Amino acid sequence: MTATSIDKNVVFYGNLSELYRLAKEGKIKTTLQGSHTRPCKFWTATKILSGIKNAIVISHGPSGCAYGVKRAYKLTNSRNSGSPYEPVVTTNMSEKAVIFGGEKELAGAIREVDEKYHPDAIVVATSCASGIIGDCVDDVVNKARSEIDAEIMTIHCEGFAGEYRSGFDIVFRQIVDFMEPPTPERKAQLADAVNIVGAKMGPERTEVETDVKELVRLIEAMGARVHSVIAGDCTLEELKQAPSAAVNCTLCLDLGYTIGKAMSDKFGTPLNSTILPYGISATEKWLEGAAKYLGMEEQAAALMEKEYAAIKTEFEAAKSYIEGKLAIIEGHDAIKCLSLAHMLDRDFGMRVVIYNFHPWSTEARETSVDYLLETGLDPQILITKGTLAFGKYESMKQTEDELLDFIGGLDAESVVYFGSSLSFPHIPVVDLNAILNRPRFGYRGALKVAKCIKTALQYGFRPRSALTKQMVFPKNSGLASTQSLSGKLAQDMPDCTVYAEKRRGKCMNE
Repeated sequence: MTATSIDKNVVFYGNLSELYRLAKEGKIKTTLQGSHTRPCKFWTATKILSGIKNAIVISHGPSGCAYGVKRAYKLTNSRNSGSPYEPVVTTNMSEKAVIFGGEKELAGAIREVDEKYHPDAIVVATSCASGIIGDCVDDVVNKARSEIDAEIMTIHCEGFAGEYRSGFDIVFRQIVDFMEPPTPERKAQLADAVNIVGAKMGPERTEVETDVKELVRLIEAMGARVHSVIAGDCTLEELKQAPSAAVNCTLCLDLGYTIGKAMSDKFGTPLNSTILPYGISATEKWLEGAAKYLGMEEQAAALMEKEYAAIKTEFEAAKSYIEGKLAIIEGHDAIKCLSLAHMLDRDFGMRVVIYNFHPWSTEARETSVDYLLETGLDPQILITKGTLAFGKYESMKQTEDELLDFIGGLDAESVVYFGSSLSFPHIPVVDLNAILNRPRFGYRGALKVAKCIKTALQYGFRPRSALTKQMVFPKNSGLASTQSLSGKLAQDMPDCTVYAEKRRGKCMNE
C-alpha cells in the first residue's frame, strides 16, 4: 500500500499530550456516534451496587431492566465466587403505572423486600420509565425509612439522564452517605488498615489468584490489613467504619478517586491515588503511598526489596529479551491501556504505541490521562478510521488491516500486540484478559506479563489456525468481527498467549 493510502486511513498519529490538547481545544471530535453503544447509567450504577453484600436493589421500572443487571452482575457474582445469590427486585412497571404513576407499587416492594429478605440495606434504583414520569421516589423512600428495619437509599440513575460513566460516579459519591464519621476508638482500631476503593461487581473469583487478592497479600505482607474493598463484596458495617481507616488506596484510578475524594472532603480520610498497579514501578508507588499514611515506610521498603528479589533472576532474563521491542496496545479500555503503557515503558523498556485510543477517552478518563502525563510518560497514539466507523473499539478486520499497513514490514521478532486474543494481526499477540492464572498486578504480575511477552515473541514463527480465522472473519462477510463466535465459545476461550500469523500457540500454564 502506498504512503498516500496509508495516510488516508490515519485520523491521528502523535503523542497523548497532543491528542489531549486538541480535544480540549475542540479541534478533534470527542463524541461517540450512535453505533459506539455503551451501557447506560442504570447499568453502571447497579454494577457498583452489586458489590455491596446483603443489599437488595429494587429497580423501579419495567422488569427488563432488572433482568439485565441481574443476569450480568448478580448471577455472575454467584457463579464466579460461590457467594449466595442476592436478588434484584423490580416494581414491574406496566403501562398503567407509566400513565398513573408507580409509587404505590414501589412502597409495597420496599415493605415486601424488607420482610422477605431482611437485608442490611435496600437501594431503590430509578429507571428511565420512573424518571420520565417523575415518580416521587424520594418521598416514598423517606416515608418507608421509619417503617422498615433495613437502611434505605435512592439512586437516581435513569439511563437518559447522563452518559454511562456517571452511573459509577453517582453511586460512589452517594454510598458515602452510608458511612459514619470517624471516632477516636475506631481510628485506633483501624490504624493499621486500608480501604481499597474503586472496585466494582462484587466478590472475587474463588479459583484464581485475582489482582485484588494480590494487593491484599502485599498489604498484609507489609504488616497492615485491608479493612474493606469498596465495592467488592463489602458489607454495610464495613462501609460505616471505612472513614476511620488509615488511608484509601485506589484500585481503578478514575473510580477510586471519585469515592476517595468524597470521603476526604466529608471525613478527612487520606487518599492514595495511583494508576492500576501493573508492573513494578506502579506497584511500588501504590505501596509507598499506603505506607506513608500507615507509618510503615521501612516495612514497605523491606517488602519491596524482598518481592523483587523473588522474581529478579527470571524477570531480568525476560526483560533482556523484550527490551527495545515495539509494544502496540489496543486502546478500547482507556484506563487499562494507559496503565499498561506505563508498565511496558518504565519496567520493560519497550517502545509504546496505543492503537485506536478513542478521542472520547481524553474526556471520559481525564484523571488517568492527567496522572500519566504528570509521571513524564507521553506515549504515541495511533487512531485509524476503522475505530470511528464501527460500533466496537476492539480490533476488527478493517482496523487490523489498517494497523498492518501502517507498521509495514515489521516482523514477529520486533513487535508485540497487546489486545484481544480473538483478533488476528499477523504479529505476536498477548491477551492479558486471557491470563486466568493471575495475578497481573504486583511483582508476581510483572513477571507473569514479562514471561507472556517473551513466549509470544519466541513462538512468533508459529502460524495460527486458518480454520479459526475463518470462524472469526468469514470470507465475503462484510463487517465481520469476533461476534462471529458464539457467546459460549467466546466465554470458554482457554488461558493462552496467542502467537503470530494464523495459528494459535500453546497455553500458558506456568
